[in-house]
Amino acid sequence: MRFFDFRGAPSPTKVRIVIAEKGLEIATESINLRQLEQQGEAYRQKHPGATVPMLELDDGTRLTESLAIVDYLDHVYSEPNLMGAEAKERALVLMWHDITTLEGYLAVQELLRNSSAAFTGRGLPGIEPYEQIPALADRGRKRIGVFMNKLDQQLRESSYLACERYTYADIAAYVTVGFAKRVLGEDPVAGHEAVARWVATIAARPAVQAATQ
Repeated sequence: MRFFDFRGAPSPTKVRIVIAEKGLEIATESINLRQLEQQGEAYRQKHPGATVPMLELDDGTRLTESLAIVDYLDHVYSEPNLMGAEAKERALVLMWHDITTLEGYLAVQELLRNSSAAFTGRGLPGIEPYEQIPALADRGRKRIGVFMNKLDQQLRESSYLACERYTYADIAAYVTVGFAKRVLGEDPVAGHEAVARWVATIAARPAVQAATQ
């Protein structure tokens, strides 16, 4: 297998944490998004969508979405289980993954891609040009606040996000909160005591430290 990564981006970071949690050694190739290597011909021949992460399997199959990559790795390397050990757990992990992605991650992306000069003409990921819409940046900022409130409410009632143990839902949300901090230029955890406790717990994990430092 070969993992196509970029350490500055949130989506491959989620996969990198999973790889570290499982103690896997996977050949890794960095695709420099800042230099637009993902849009170069060599990478686009492998992945026309021109995004990372991507996991290329030994048989040539290419998995190009972080959730799909993590689900594959969790099936092939079953310990520690991160996607849910039985039906209800798995449903809760997927539910909180979707909440995090749709209400949190996409809100941060909405703010970043519609406000940063670095993304002029690239309002959405991929190779198709989309102009920035400043109003979406304002909406994204508001949505991040709503998402943080929802996260805090859930974590007041549970030590972890999807259930009473660490799962991929926690990884996805932890990376999203870190992404929000970078984009906002301020810590969105401020004023959210339950989230602050949970962030400290996740950040202390050796695999998370190895994958993010």
